[in-house]
Amino acid sequence: MPKLAKYLLFTFAASWLLMAIGVRDYENAGAAGMMTFSYSLSACMLMPTIGALIAGADFRKLGWKPVFGNGARYLLIAWLAPTVFAVLGAVVYYIAFPDDFATAGNFVRDIDRDKYIQCQESGGSYTWYVIRELFSSFTSFFIIPSAVLGLGEEIGWRGFMYPELRERFGRTKGVILGGAIHGAWHFPLMLLAGYEYGRDYIGAPILGLFAFTIFCITTGAISNWLYEKTRCIWLCGLFHGAVNSSFDPCILRADGHYERSVFGPMDIGLVAGIPYMIAAFVVLYMQHKHDEADFAGLGEMDS
Repeated sequence: MPKLAKYLLFTFAASWLLMAIGVRDYENAGAAGMMTFSYSLSACMLMPTIGALIAGADFRKLGWKPVFGNGARYLLIAWLAPTVFAVLGAVVYYIAFPDDFATAGNFVRDIDRDKYIQCQESGGSYTWYVIRELFSSFTSFFIIPSAVLGLGEEIGWRGFMYPELRERFGRTKGVILGGAIHGAWHFPLMLLAGYEYGRDYIGAPILGLFAFTIFCITTGAISNWLYEKTRCIWLCGLFHGAVNSSFDPCILRADGHYERSVFGPMDIGLVAGIPYMIAAFVVLYMQHKHDEADFAGLGEMDS
């Protein structure tokens, strides 16, 4: 069996089994089920690494050397860009849907309401609460475990699968196909547990599957770019973790219109994800022009 097929077979089968177990307990076992669901998701994020190992990936060539010197700017991009994109995406979304913007802290989730009450009790304002949440999105300790779990995925997606796809289909097609595969990996959670967008959004469930696939393609393009520029798999893990723990613009959303979740305000939405889409297009276009220049240069040498 080809390496890529072996990788995909194990990664999807093992992950989907874990997802099914987690969803079962999530639906029927209360707080304990929520914990099992969380643990199953964490375990799923390690399956791409195990899949790459089973497929025979050479882990020595994945790029374990940290970046220094000029490469440090890519470290900053991996760390800070997800928060920047989350904010830009929120701006785009709330411009498109201004009635969804809450100016008085009308929060969607009880946990956010509790955190805001604590902020008020300590003398903080609504504006200060939002600023604190924004700042903590790239300074919180949570980004470290999030990056470690992100690395569990990126070793498989970026370190093993993308080079295999690029060799077979070229850079751009490899990025698109790889992102589609990565998106499809999440589908059981989305269909069975309402993961990411809930259950009652516009166009459910098909539009949500499409939107999240677009998100995986665009973030994958940026992660692939970071990997090619640095050959450092750690940066891919950091970028993945920073995406997962970036600023949540839902704290600015008024109650109501939850059916618009497939559009935003989180960056996984079709509208809020526009900044990611633009960045991915620019990255792929620049890489394509670079490849064309290299090809032309080889042609001139041959002549």
